[in-house]
Amino acid sequence: MKIGAIGIDSSHLPVFSERIKQLADAGETPCRVTHFWTDGKHDWPNQSDIDNWKQQTLALGVQEAASLDELLDAVDGVMVLAVSGDRHLDLGRPSLERGVPTYIDKPLACTLDDAKAIQRLAETHGARCYSASSLRFAGEVHAARALAGDDGIGDLVAIDAFGPGELNDGAPGLLHYGVHTIEMVDAIWGGGVQRVSAIATDDRHLLDMQYTDGRYARLRLDRKAAYEFGATVHGTKGVHQFRVDFGPVYGNLVRGMARFFEGGEPPASLGAIVENVAVMVAGNRSIEQDGAWQEIAV
Repeated sequence: MKIGAIGIDSSHLPVFSERIKQLADAGETPCRVTHFWTDGKHDWPNQSDIDNWKQQTLALGVQEAASLDELLDAVDGVMVLAVSGDRHLDLGRPSLERGVPTYIDKPLACTLDDAKAIQRLAETHGARCYSASSLRFAGEVHAARALAGDDGIGDLVAIDAFGPGELNDGAPGLLHYGVHTIEMVDAIWGGGVQRVSAIATDDRHLLDMQYTDGRYARLRLDRKAAYEFGATVHGTKGVHQFRVDFGPVYGNLVRGMARFFEGGEPPASLGAIVENVAVMVAGNRSIEQDGAWQEIAV
């Protein structure tokens, strides 16, 4: 199965291409990244990084397509990897309109309108589509989820989570890196966010998420602390803490991606990802209003 990549201004281009190749070489998937295409518009600030990522991808045997149509004619699935979420709707539209299975890198979009438009395109044209942070696939996240219930820590009522808060103008505020910690929390106990409050300082974001059923999450996204993800999960019968071992996370993400292109269920529903975009957009709006609570409307 031939996979095409759109956008070259992210390290995910060579990383995903190489990891899918490794799976294929090991006989674990029929998928291979065979083509990539760029329109020449790059949002990553360092051109030398982009040049290196392109050369690394070419060295893996991936061909550069001369046009988007050439790429789409040659492949069975598409990865939209442009670093700016503002561009994901426009770059993903052609494959979605053809009904081609499409993975869109995080964040799915930078506005709720764009996220909903992607969802409508996928539904209208019968195109299987999803987006996901790699943190959804951390083993510790799934272990925390499994602890919910009478045999574990009881019903989950609150989460204190942390992660890096890196910034990028192509996905402002919470959208660039907040997506990872937000999706980590979503993977533990699902959606249903009712309203959010957020504040920002020079070195961190703080985000509170209140759910319709009474659950509550507080997220700290640091720009000076060590590059670590983790959480304290509070249940009615106990508390569980974890720190993510990042070693297997990308491998799990790419395995899920390969299964998706092979025809399997998306590892995350598009509806859940749209809600996460709504949370981040509302959080950015709250920051502009000094932490005022913002309702979530998906």
